[in-house]
Amino acid sequence: MIVWTAATLIALLAGFWIARPFLKRGTMEMDAADSTISIYRDQLAEIERDREAGQISPAECEAARSEIERRALAAARTLDQGFFMGHRSVPAALGVAGLCIAAALGTYSMLGTPQAPDQPLAARRSEMLTQSAAAGNIASSIQLLVDATETDPENFETWWLLAKSYAQVEDHAASAEAYRRAAELSQNDPEILSAYGEEMTLANGNKVPPAARIVFEQILEDHPDPRARYYVALAKAQSQDFEGAIHDWAALLSDSPPDAGWEPMVRRDIVNMARFLKIDVTAYLPDASAEEIAAAGGAAHADSGARIADLEAALDAEPGDYKGWIELAQLRSAEGDSEAALSALEAGRDHFRAAPFVLQKFDETARALGLDMLDRGPGVSGPDAEQVAAISALSQEDQDEMIDGMVAGLAAKLEEDPENLDGWVMLVRSYVNLGQLEKARAAYESALAQYAGREAALAALRDGAGAVLGAD
Repeated sequence: MIVWTAATLIALLAGFWIARPFLKRGTMEMDAADSTISIYRDQLAEIERDREAGQISPAECEAARSEIERRALAAARTLDQGFFMGHRSVPAALGVAGLCIAAALGTYSMLGTPQAPDQPLAARRSEMLTQSAAAGNIASSIQLLVDATETDPENFETWWLLAKSYAQVEDHAASAEAYRRAAELSQNDPEILSAYGEEMTLANGNKVPPAARIVFEQILEDHPDPRARYYVALAKAQSQDFEGAIHDWAALLSDSPPDAGWEPMVRRDIVNMARFLKIDVTAYLPDASAEEIAAAGGAAHADSGARIADLEAALDAEPGDYKGWIELAQLRSAEGDSEAALSALEAGRDHFRAAPFVLQKFDETARALGLDMLDRGPGVSGPDAEQVAAISALSQEDQDEMIDGMVAGLAAKLEEDPENLDGWVMLVRSYVNLGQLEKARAAYESALAQYAGREAALAALRDGAGAVLGAD
């Protein structure tokens, strides 16, 4: 009832405000033409007074009078002249007001929801997040869970779901903190503690930190948790206890059920460790495949040496080929020279230090080859805040090299995800700015092929990239 009363009052006020001009008393008003002519008359009188006072000469007076008369005649031709009469009309006012009120109330009765209760801002925000989460938006789901933990910080289920959601988007630091809280609420459930230790390790660049190792070893005192067993072995490998690591992984694999989800990762690490130790991998993997034996250094391709030489020469001439650095590391690793493989990745990192996507690929390769178990030295995780701040102090040559690496990183990312229109435009424009016109044209052609048949995207490409190339 209150809503309808307020709506009616607002409609009445609006209607009568619109009808207000019809309620004025009859008036006679001068139109624009006559008011303009009056101004010119006043100007003529002013000039005449100035002439009589001796402030202007007769010649100046005559010139000014002629100009004002010319303007007055021009105004008289273009504007209507005379007066107009405004009439008061109460029936017209009531008609307009009634029409506005009826339209407003009728529209509200059809489209409005007067029976709906007031909804606070927080409730509306929650509703929007819920709708977005239902549509599959993981960020909205996470925000809802964060809000839920603030409302009920003692709810284990909420913290557990939040930790898994953060892990899904690879925010391992936030996931570890959520798992820590979930572990406390679960009375230190071994499975939750194990997940907590894993997220701490992933947040630390796949290096098992001391706190995580303590968590895993405490779990193993009472529970043979496979994840804890794996990471304790990894911690041994990273502390250079290679024999202990390969023994623990082999034991874990022996105790695992067939087709366990972690089996491929454990087999990979056993192969890598056998290569480090230069031992027969079949001593720990009796069913090792031919590929695993070769990867462990048991057999090398006959032409690997020639391929390595070709790659080194090509990378010396064009260090922007990130796939070349990865292949070189893989070949060096297959030969059993882990240090050379690590050096290849670090050389690639030095060139791509401003390209996070490529650095991620190098990290993945290092893990796949087991090189993350070695001491990789400082500066392998990309530039920190101080390094970024010092970029402007680099020499022009170093800055040019860094820019080349950034552009090459963008090109690499587009190879993986070509559905990035802005990325293609940026790549073409970057090549043009660097004076690498052939690469710019090749990138432009690749982008056109990627978006063939999609006119809106092609138009954006032509405007954003084709224009700088002078292409149609």
